[in-house]
Amino acid sequence: MTPGGAAVCRGEVFHRRSMPAVHAFTYPVAYAWFDPDQPDDLCRAHPWWSARRASPARFRRRDYGLEPTGSLSASVRDDLAPVLGGRPTGPVRMLTQVRRWGWLFNPITVYVAWDANDPETADPVGAVLEVTNTPWKERVRYPIALWRRGDSLVASTDKRLHVSPFLDESHRYDVRLRLDDDRIELDVDVVPDGMDEPIVATGLVVDRVAATRAALSATLRHHPFSTHRVSWGIHRQALTLWWKRVPFVAHPRKREVTA
Repeated sequence: MTPGGAAVCRGEVFHRRSMPAVHAFTYPVAYAWFDPDQPDDLCRAHPWWSARRASPARFRRRDYGLEPTGSLSASVRDDLAPVLGGRPTGPVRMLTQVRRWGWLFNPITVYVAWDANDPETADPVGAVLEVTNTPWKERVRYPIALWRRGDSLVASTDKRLHVSPFLDESHRYDVRLRLDDDRIELDVDVVPDGMDEPIVATGLVVDRVAATRAALSATLRHHPFSTHRVSWGIHRQALTLWWKRVPFVAHPRKREVTA
């Protein structure tokens, strides 16, 4: 897949847990794909989308990254430099949610980076997974070098953030990314240390459509409260896991206090 222009991405998120209790769910999502330093490319075709003012769908710079200002693309290149042996100098794209009616919680934002040599034909060289937890709103970035395996790009990285109260940090993320011109697939398997099989398999599958006025309208029409649904779904699924008696894992800060 070439970096391409701004696009809206509609599809599903899935989550499957295999132990200590079996649990699975899917729900519809609406994401966007665009240059993080050019959000107007995403929004300009529709008056209800904006990167500059309050609107039903809004990109707000301080919702992303570890700093509230500055170039997101530059920060991605800086993060990738240690794992790639140098800063990639080609295009950067982000796959993320934007605010809906003032609300946003992004469990994961994915930044994908190409090298400058031939981004129109070559694979992306790296990605940054920006993971945010709730209710603490802590954020961690995972820079990864991407390697071709069959029709996908793959990577692994150690888990460092307390994301779920039903899973500790002694795991790794096995990542598989497939980028087509009209479809994006992301799989993130959560694998316990010393094991080969995941305890949790998560991911998303979305269709990618150019950010025309019609496509932006359709996204608002079919997913008007998509970000609210994400937050509601996280808490609903947590209650289900609690009801299934999956052991509770306290936040590391609380573990330190009680140790």
